[in-house]
Amino acid sequence: MTYQELAQQLRYPEDPAMQELYVQSFEFNPNCTLEIGWHLFGENYERGEFLVRMRENLRRDGIAESTELPDHLTHLLALIARMDHDEAAELVGQFVLPALGKIKSALADSPYRTLVATIEERLAADFGQAKSLPHLPIFQEAACE
Repeated sequence: MTYQELAQQLRYPEDPAMQELYVQSFEFNPNCTLEIGWHLFGENYERGEFLVRMRENLRRDGIAESTELPDHLTHLLALIARMDHDEAAELVGQFVLPALGKIKSALADSPYRTLVATIEERLAADFGQAKSLPHLPIFQEAACE
């Protein structure tokens, strides 16, 4: 499955029954939000910098933003698919994988947990060295619980 296909499965569904599950899973529970920067920086200044950087990367690679913020997982999956391997590995290792671990844990009983786990596994397989990249110290200081 491509990153675009995985991102498509995370978009707001058209089916009313699935819409309720989506909202309960990702919008009512901040611990499950798909905004990667929130999991790493909370509402700290560093998140604003991350959002600006992601917006610049989206524009650079010709990825149109939706109503979601630039750090939304659907945007980042599209971005990763277009980046060169080393740049994508840095994004995945420093930002996406740490956040996905938090999201997956918070989705304990949600059917979306399997999808998030699949994305996490795919990223780890494609960017195996990403796990060994150093994490920024701010992650430890500003992690949202």
